[in-house]
Amino acid sequence: MKLIEYIKAHIFAVSISILGFLSAIVTLFIDITQLVSIKWLIFLIFIALVIITVLIGFIIEFLKNKNNSYNINQLKLKNLNKKSPKGEVFLNKSQINFEYGDIVKVYYLDKDKIERFIGIGIIEHIQKEQSICHINFLLKEETNNSISEVYFSLKINKDELQQLIQKD
Repeated sequence: MKLIEYIKAHIFAVSISILGFLSAIVTLFIDITQLVSIKWLIFLIFIALVIITVLIGFIIEFLKNKNNSYNINQLKLKNLNKKSPKGEVFLNKSQINFEYGDIVKVYYLDKDKIERFIGIGIIEHIQKEQSICHINFLLKEETNNSISEVYFSLKINKDELQQLIQKD
């Protein structure tokens, strides 16, 4: 969610709550009839609290959604269960466009929503109009071939890189 959308969605509720909070504090402790300049100070405090509250709320929402499974679901591949001389054939169902030579990690989610590693491969061939890609696996685990919904990652961790190096 973008910051502007977040502000539009929450500004009214935040403003009302901060106005109520400031009203209670000012009523209890400050006599605003004697000083005119205190009204400007209260107004500035109100504006500052609105900005701070909205930004903190946005940061909290951003951190909650950072590692959400929603992001995983955006990186889908469909296994077409076909092999070609250039590798296994997958349908790219994500918004990310592959390039030749991209290295991808492929995995699936088991029934308990735990990531299970399938392999690491190189994109060897791309058919852009159908979003079909051929992945030549450099490192592959034995898995059930009936898995059709798989996911990919463009990040490879140190241990997986070590496995690739030791394989050669």
